[in-house]
Amino acid sequence: MRNTGACAIAATLLTMLATAPASSFASSRVGPPAGDILSAWVRQRLTDVPAHDQLVADNAVTRDMVTLPDSIYTWVRNQPLGFRGSVWTRAFSSLATNGTPMTRAEATQAIAWDLGMTNGYPGIVDPVFPVPVMGDAWAGTQLAKAGVTEEIARKALALTGHGASAVAANYAVAVQILVDKLACFDATQWPALGLRKDVLERFMLATSAADLRNYDLVYLVRLLQGELSTWHAGEIASSGRRELPTMLRVARVAAAFRDMQGYVADPCNVDGSARLGVAATHPDDATNAMCMVAATDRAVLRWYLQSLDRQTDPVRVNFVTAVALRMSRFLRPMRPLWLGVLGKDLQSYGSHVEVTEALVASQLVDDESTESRAERYNERLAIFLCDKDIEG
Repeated sequence: MRNTGACAIAATLLTMLATAPASSFASSRVGPPAGDILSAWVRQRLTDVPAHDQLVADNAVTRDMVTLPDSIYTWVRNQPLGFRGSVWTRAFSSLATNGTPMTRAEATQAIAWDLGMTNGYPGIVDPVFPVPVMGDAWAGTQLAKAGVTEEIARKALALTGHGASAVAANYAVAVQILVDKLACFDATQWPALGLRKDVLERFMLATSAADLRNYDLVYLVRLLQGELSTWHAGEIASSGRRELPTMLRVARVAAAFRDMQGYVADPCNVDGSARLGVAATHPDDATNAMCMVAATDRAVLRWYLQSLDRQTDPVRVNFVTAVALRMSRFLRPMRPLWLGVLGKDLQSYGSHVEVTEALVASQLVDDESTESRAERYNERLAIFLCDKDIEG
């Protein structure tokens, strides 16, 4: 039986405790409330919209959502989206029916959160789920947004070393996913669901990567790949905050690890905003550092993917990445299944509307009508990604 209470309450790492009352989340929540508004919207589009209708373009949604679409430090607009038409009306109705009602303002924030348009939330003060203390002003808030505990983050980083911090971020999120899944189900169900507590225990007790079996590393990578290949949003994580999509979680953990290393010239002001003339204005800037906590999750994702490529490239192995060479070897070939045969450089579009719609549609197929429309979504996804590949 699924232990639903434990899925929304902080679990102690190895003992899987679940004791905090549900009412505590209302006063401590940072970010949007629970509810998968995008899935509700896509479900209604599959039902109501003509088969020839095209997907909504991500750039159009971005223009409606944020104040400066071309800036990596943009803010979400204060004015809620219009949400006009019968499709949106029915989507809101379905959320209310499922017990996760949202106002238009909350839905706007939820969409921005799920699509990577929000920053690292500097200034979080949470008495129920304290922000981790990671030795940097902003590393803790980013780790909190990613929903990864300090214990897991520090263990992953200790096993890889700072030179492979992007690699460590993947294993940190994978272990956190395993912890949360173990807490969500009765122990009698773990074998049938493929949940391995022994992998978790070996990881957390390891003093070096040599203490981990190849099986442990492959298991964690495959677990993470499964999460990267599907869409699920709107749940309240074990930290009491709305869960980020998996790829954005990994990117935020990597950003927290980067901040922990420090900077020659700090790219952030004391309030967590980007320093004009010092902070990079683009994720591809090889000279200046981004102010990670002020940047959107999308921008951090692009930066992270480049960092991961550098740290897992076998040609670039050096004394700082050699510690994690074995862990990198199992991580290097991993790719979200939605990419198909397309190049892995397109992973940065995983948080875009077109990809999200296609992922949701493929998961909602329950009859011939929705199946045919889901196929249309997937065809549009392929065209969208191929266009991006050509443009790049």
